[in-house]
Amino acid sequence: MPQRIFFAGTPSEAAHQAAPLADRLDLTLASPEIIVDAANPGDLVIFYSEHFDRFRDACQKLRQRDIATLYLVDGILEWRNAWENHPNEPACPYTMRPVLSHKIACIGASQARVVTSWGNPDKVEIVGLPRLDSLKQAKTSEALPDVFRLLVMTAKCPAFNEEQRDRVVQSLIDLKKWISEHPILAGKRVEVRWRLTAGLDQVIDVPNELHDLTGAELSSVLTHSDAVVSTPSTAALEAQLLDLPTAILDYTNSPQYVTSAWTISAAEHIGTILSELAEPREAKKVFQRFLLRDSLHLETSATDRLVDLVKKMLAVGKICIEQGTPLRFPSGMLSFPTCITAPIIGFKHETVYSDRPEFTQTNEIEVQTELAHARREIDHLNRQIEQLQSELGQAHNIFDQIQKHPIAGPVVRTREKIIGWLSDMKQPHPSSSHHQHASPKGKSSNQSKTQP
Repeated sequence: MPQRIFFAGTPSEAAHQAAPLADRLDLTLASPEIIVDAANPGDLVIFYSEHFDRFRDACQKLRQRDIATLYLVDGILEWRNAWENHPNEPACPYTMRPVLSHKIACIGASQARVVTSWGNPDKVEIVGLPRLDSLKQAKTSEALPDVFRLLVMTAKCPAFNEEQRDRVVQSLIDLKKWISEHPILAGKRVEVRWRLTAGLDQVIDVPNELHDLTGAELSSVLTHSDAVVSTPSTAALEAQLLDLPTAILDYTNSPQYVTSAWTISAAEHIGTILSELAEPREAKKVFQRFLLRDSLHLETSATDRLVDLVKKMLAVGKICIEQGTPLRFPSGMLSFPTCITAPIIGFKHETVYSDRPEFTQTNEIEVQTELAHARREIDHLNRQIEQLQSELGQAHNIFDQIQKHPIAGPVVRTREKIIGWLSDMKQPHPSSSHHQHASPKGKSSNQSKTQP
């Protein structure tokens, strides 16, 4: 019987996650309930979520029958979603602790480290995010000379309880207010586009440009933006992938599994951060690129890595069936990315340190000549310092001898005392200062006594 690959979820839920694989694999998209009845040992089932009972129950039943399962993580980890859920919400509060599937395809190295720390060392594989492969090739439109285009957006689920929602609302109100009071940034008119979820556009009364959550619309909006402010969201990674200066907006001040070079966690941060987004420092842009490479695998195609992982899991499943052994997968089925040791993209001294003309020199002989001259100057200055220190030491010795001299010593000490007294006399006495301040209408105390 041929091995089959299933993707668990309805078309409205999972079609956009499964789409990158459709041209590469013979894939069947179906609800988890249907897959449980249809799948056989040797098949592979891909889950985009382990949060809800219908997926968790299906995964458990499939594993009991030795049917391979793979959890394809579709976005970032979020602290509040993991640890501060509302007690009555339908999502399981223990998701990924542990992972139920045989393997978990993480979007990047930092996520893999976290999931590993949750007790899944043999299940973790770094794949990337296949649906973002096409975005790597996208280009943003040229900046406008007189307009700063700012995109403000929130995650699909911006809050997980009422307290968190109140803080998200307050952060958006503060942002809207500051922008209305500062319509010009870096000499450009601020043009704000709001892409808000969960009815937040109605709460703060702004026009909303959110009409689609599959990702296609967001890509278009991002390519016509200059900077982004976002609540913790995978969309923030998409903005960074286009090299847009991106600030994380989080008044809950929660720990961040995915970070950026800019963060707004209180109202007093808004002015500084928005000004920086309008004119970002090169050092922070480089740091954002570094953080992105740790959060999202970018070195190779995520789709290629996922297809490779699927084929390897199918091969292992086939061998286990032929040998009559329980289904087990080795750790590290994919090569570990070199994103941690690779150089930071865009780190150029001439741009990071643009205020230093030394880093713009390209003539090697001139640089070597200036270096040799600078070293000679340093040697000369060091010799001068040594000479001055020697002379200062000699002066100290002479002064010590004078102090100890039976005639000159007392004269010197008397002179020092007189100088000290004269210095004290020049300073205003604290009590007289107090009386002057206490006198009514600026008059001295003696003058006030003579008044009738």
